[in-house]
Amino acid sequence: MGRRVAIAGFVTSLLACLWLLPSETAADPAAMVRAGHDLFEQHCELCHGEGGKGDGPLSDELRVAPPNLTEIALRRGGTFPEVEVREIIDGRRRVRAHGHSEMPVWGRVFAGPAVPDVGKAAAAREKLDQLVVYLRSIQSPPAKDVTQR
Repeated sequence: MGRRVAIAGFVTSLLACLWLLPSETAADPAAMVRAGHDLFEQHCELCHGEGGKGDGPLSDELRVAPPNLTEIALRRGGTFPEVEVREIIDGRRRVRAHGHSEMPVWGRVFAGPAVPDVGKAAAAREKLDQLVVYLRSIQSPPAKDVTQR
């Protein structure tokens, strides 16, 4: 009986670890950019615009105009602040321009209700990674390779 419990515990732990491994998309930068672009179209484009320049169809309806997301690195001396961008998107860092609730907390949205708790965190992290990689890819001029961690 003890051996079965140990094996079951091992299998459960192994499955949990496999669930947290990065997907194939994470290994392919071009696939990450495409997936991030798709997320951007789905969740960000209405306010930030097709090219991320802050000119989306709803931008005129907001109290504070959405920023030009293609100039994030330019505003930071050429370095793309990956951690800051991730925290803004997932809602851990409030931005004055977002007001009280103008920008949704995407970390919660990306986690979604249909995935187990461990999977929720992994799914949300993967989507955030994809979106951050996409935003880095649209920087003008291109961001330095230095990544803030």
